[in-house]
Amino acid sequence: MTDDSVPIDQLLATALRGEDAAWPPHWSSGDQAAKMIERIAYHGVAGLIAAQAATLADWPVAVRAWTREQGTALAMWELRHKKMLGDLLAALAQQKIVALLLKGSALAYDLYPTPAARARGDSDLLIVPADLGATRSVLARLGYRRHPLDAGVGDDLALQEVWSQTCGAGTRHDIDLHWQLLNAPALRGVLDFASCADDPHPLPRLAPDALAMSRVLTLLHTCVHRAMHLTSPYFVDGITYYGGDRLIWAKDIDLLAGALTAADWQEFARAALSQGVAAVCLDGLRLAKRELGTEIPPQVLESLGAAGVEPASAYLLGARQMGRAWQDLLAIPDWRRRLTYLGHRAFPSAAFVRRKYPAMARMPLGLLYARRMIDLLRKRPGKTQH
Repeated sequence: MTDDSVPIDQLLATALRGEDAAWPPHWSSGDQAAKMIERIAYHGVAGLIAAQAATLADWPVAVRAWTREQGTALAMWELRHKKMLGDLLAALAQQKIVALLLKGSALAYDLYPTPAARARGDSDLLIVPADLGATRSVLARLGYRRHPLDAGVGDDLALQEVWSQTCGAGTRHDIDLHWQLLNAPALRGVLDFASCADDPHPLPRLAPDALAMSRVLTLLHTCVHRAMHLTSPYFVDGITYYGGDRLIWAKDIDLLAGALTAADWQEFARAALSQGVAAVCLDGLRLAKRELGTEIPPQVLESLGAAGVEPASAYLLGARQMGRAWQDLLAIPDWRRRLTYLGHRAFPSAAFVRRKYPAMARMPLGLLYARRMIDLLRKRPGKTQH
């Protein structure tokens, strides 16, 4: 976050809390409006802001028009995505495949007032590794195509892959298929499939066959996923960002926290401690409390704080990209697979690096790989334009 983004982000957080978020009269309507649009896109809250248009009548016309357009586009995408996702879940259920919906789509159909308010670019599904082949067959039969950038590494190291389909209206719909909850060998022991599927939470607003993890584990995973992006990149409108302060993640945590009972909070604290991610969960809860005023039971904060920083939390909160890569390498059980993993991380496919650095896509591969190594070694910026 840059210094000039701070007051804009604060105004956005105020609006998301449902408080008076009057546009400061001394702000330049042109410059500040453009910056506000950029920050709304970064934070992923266009749908939420569009839903509050009536209370933001004094915001610049350009901002309100942009959020209205974004809200309409999100709603149209959601209509088609819901149908496609429902068809996929029904087909998987027919094959006796248990698939758990994760992250944005799970929350969109559980706790958000309208699913389109939870902006996202794909839907994440978690399956047991034994069902990977059958799930791939179902996806292919329904017209999805595996993303070519996912080829070149074994399933035991890849841990996830993207399947895409473009519908008749021209909109793209991606399924991010996971057979380990967290895409990092060093975190293999955190939340295995049996734990995630032990007490599934139904999502009837989406489809009869739609299931997510329990809200307790969804909250835990939301905190962990947010921490993953302290080092791992995510992309918004062609810009690569790093960081964990996005307001959409704070809103996810806020809604989940508000849905937990006293017994749920006790279970959450036990799960965070037993999974070794108490410090990560504490960090996520503090973000939501700071930005959105989320109410957290004091005893939960105290319990999580007393745990210190566990190895998994240190990996997520303290390690740089190279440090994480080293820990992932050591977590792989034999040297042959370690060398395969190292080669894939250091020298991914040509298609991957050309897509990662579009401005350099026509340059020799050697320069692209050198750029990748520099990115792995340097301290992460807040954002980079490729």
